[in-house]
Formats: sequence, structure tokens, C-alpha cells
Amino acid sequence: MKRNVLALSIAAMIGGLGFVGSASAALTVNESGEGHMLLVPYYTAQNGNMTVLHVVNTDTVNGKAMKVRFRGASNSDDVLDFQVFMSPGDVWTAAVTAGADGVAQLVTADGTCTLPHIAKDQQIPFVTDRLPASMDADAKAAQTREGYVEIFNMADIDGATGYGTGGASKSALYTAIKHVNGVAPCTDAALNATLNIEDVADAPAAGLIAPTSGLTGSWYIINVPETTTFAGAMTAIVSDATPNNIVFSPQKNGAGVLASADPLFNASVLEKQFYDVPDLSTPYSGATATVTDAAAQANSLTQALAATTILNQYANDPTITAKTDWVFSMPTRRYSVAANYANPVSQQYATVAGTTVTPSGTAPYRYINNDITGAFFTATNTSVNTAGQICVTATGQTFYDREEISKTSGAVFSPGQISKTQLCGEVSVLSFADSANSVLAASVARSNVTGAYVNGWGSVNFAAPGVPVIGASFIKLSNPNANNGTSGTYGITWPHAKK
Repeated sequence: MKRNVLALSIAAMIGGLGFVGSASAALTVNESGEGHMLLVPYYTAQNGNMTVLHVVNTDTVNGKAMKVRFRGASNSDDVLDFQVFMSPGDVWTAAVTAGADGVAQLVTADGTCTLPHIAKDQQIPFVTDRLPASMDADAKAAQTREGYVEIFNMADIDGATGYGTGGASKSALYTAIKHVNGVAPCTDAALNATLNIEDVADAPAAGLIAPTSGLTGSWYIINVPETTTFAGAMTAIVSDATPNNIVFSPQKNGAGVLASADPLFNASVLEKQFYDVPDLSTPYSGATATVTDAAAQANSLTQALAATTILNQYANDPTITAKTDWVFSMPTRRYSVAANYANPVSQQYATVAGTTVTPSGTAPYRYINNDITGAFFTATNTSVNTAGQICVTATGQTFYDREEISKTSGAVFSPGQISKTQLCGEVSVLSFADSANSVLAASVARSNVTGAYVNGWGSVNFAAPGVPVIGASFIKLSNPNANNGTSGTYGITWPHAKK
């Protein structure tokens, strides 16, 4: 499904929201197609699960300078990010598993160039530096094992005869990443030279040009011992501007210059590094140096993903040992409200407009971005649970069986009450399972559903303008009549319907 949000941006301007650089909001959500940005709603390395990513560069002329970032399920903390330099027509694959110490790790058998360099079969542990200092090692490890993924085409790598302004040969970067007889040279000098591109004005001289569409991808979660697989397409975000901004930022420490609407950066709670950008708010058009342009993009992308009703099916039939998890992933929530771990968990908050912070209580834990004006996440519709996760409150839910019978009371997502269903965490897993483990073995941001019918469908409702959600229903079942030696366990993935 495609949903153009340029009209939403224009409506926002007419409504006097005060955004500048409205072109930065010209984005289209393309749920299973190509785009400039890709979103994976959920990854997990819990309980023997492995999450595998496949990204395809469908551009057969230009390479792609790509940013890959894994964010944790609780509050979208950056737990690993790096760059991938894809050759024209290339495919990059990688898997996330749990390491021996419980910390998630990335492994790839792919020869596509990366920065930092990732050797084939090398285990790259996730990073816990941005997680709360108060957590012990086991708790931090658990936080790395669930979350979501965001992928950006920061710039195309010019594959034309010349590069830059009339050059006669390929750039050193293009030569380094272009496969020769099936092998990418990945020349260290050419890749490391990108660390010097601290200003996007320097990018063309390195062979980087405006990013075009052409990235597409898929993901699957596989549990080998339990012979279960779930799969889906990545959600693509397309920038409709021509040309787009180069949003390349070097993979290193230092004061990142590209814009972000992240309230923790703009309130100086966290110091933005080069590797922190681009993010989902960094404008692909307009003035990339301004916070207001970043807010405009974050606001419109949130509008494009928002829904007031989420619908899906569930199955809990004991005769086939069926059980169900619903995943609610909110990848743009961070730009509206973010958690400051330096302060105590409480209902206190501060508002941020641009780089101006206005406290409304002592020791604020929630930083709320007033430049995101759609009222998706505010001080009144969010709260904080004892785990420090920001929760958004729904207006209720209805469960149906398969024979037209429904109920709006008696079935609840716990903890919580029927009139105040809460999605706690950036990626909230709602489990219909009766066993200790959910379908996905979710534990970081999980709630349980009690009192629903055995099989049927349901809806979760939110007050207008809704909340930005992607995700799916994950159903696991087994065939009790399977012959010995035959796997009888199955996984079904049904993306959410939204309205």
C-alpha cells in the first residue's frame, strides 16, 4: 500500500503549524516495495530465535551508501549501527543471534563492503552504551535481543562513466565496492576516506550523488530447534523530491551536522554523533541543517504511518497447540517523546521546541517534542511504567470469534484495564499465549491478552490522530497427525490491517 503524505504536509502548513522547508515532508510509505528507507518492524534473538535480513539494491547502475541501525524494543535506543556499501544489483544479508553472553550479535556470510569492516562469519556484538547505567549486564543483554531495524540509502555511489563534474573515470569508492568476478575489493583506503566527509558538500568529490530509490528488502525469524519460520517484507519509505539531499554522515564519533528531530539531541541530553544521523527525521529534501525541517519530516512520516484502528486475526486452538503474538512497532515515536535515563522514572516531563527546553516538572524523564504537532504522543496520552518504558494509551479493543460474536469487556491486555489498553515500549508484543513463552519468546516489552475467544479477530483503537504502527500477527501451530520424522510445526505471519 502506498500513502502519499505531501498533501498532509500542505494541510499542516495551511493549518498554521509553522513548519519551514515543507518539501522535506514529501514522502510515500510503500509497505512492500522499493524506497530510500526501509523498516523492519521487529527483530528477535530470544529463546533460540534468529532474525535474518535481506536487502536488495535493484539499481543496476549505481551503488548505494547504506546505513543500518538496530534500535532496542524498550525506548528505541541505538544498540548497533554501521554502514554497508552496496554494488549495483547487489544483495546484502545478515543474521542476528544471541551470543554466549546473551548479548545479541550480527553475523554475515556476505562479501559486500561494510564500515567498520565485518569479515565473513565474524560475530559483531551489539553495543549497550546507550542503555540505562542502572541496568546490570543481564538486563542490558536482554534489551539488545529485541527491537526493530531502520535502513537508509544515504547516497548513491555514482556508476556513470565519469563522476562528479565531468570526470573521466569511476571514483575510488565505486571501484572499491564494485564486484569483480563476484568479489567486492572493499579497498580499505577508499572506504576509510569516507570518514573525512564531514560536510555533505564534500560528498560529490568522493563519487557520492543524490540518493535514489531502489532499496527493497525482506526479513524472516527462524527457530531451528522448533522448526518455525515467520517472514515478511520490509516497509519502504520513498522520498518524492527531485533531487534528494545527500544525507551521508561518516561512521565515526564527533558532532554530527545533519538535522534530527530527536528530542534528546535537541535538548542536549545526548550529544549527537556523526553516526547518529541520518535517522528517520533527517530531511531528504529542504534545508537539512534545520531542526524545523527535521520536525516536518518526522511529523509527516508519523502521520503516514498512523492509524486509529489496528485489526488482525488470532488463533489459540488447543487441538493444534496454536498461539498468537501481535507486534506493534512504532518507529517514529522517538521523535515525539523520548526517555532520559539520567533522571528517575516518573510522570514528570519537559517539552522541547527546536533547541529550547521548557521543563514542566522536576527531573524530567520524558522529553516531548512540541515541534511534532500531530498530538500522536503527548504528556496526557503517554505515561511511564516501572521498567522505564514509555506507554501510549488506547481507547479500547474489541474481540470477535469466527461466528459474529463479539465482546468489548472481559478481554483485556494486562497489565491495564479494558478502557485503557497500553502499548508499552517502542516495540510492544501482545501475547495471546497461555504458556510461559510467547510465540516469539518476547520479554522486553510484552503484555498478555486474557479473556479473548479461542479463535477470531480483534481491533485495538486509538484516539485521533492515531498512532504510527507497523507490525503483524504471528501465529504458531502444530499438526498432531504429522508422521514421525516429519516436522509438523508452522509459522504464519499476517500484517496488520489499519484504518
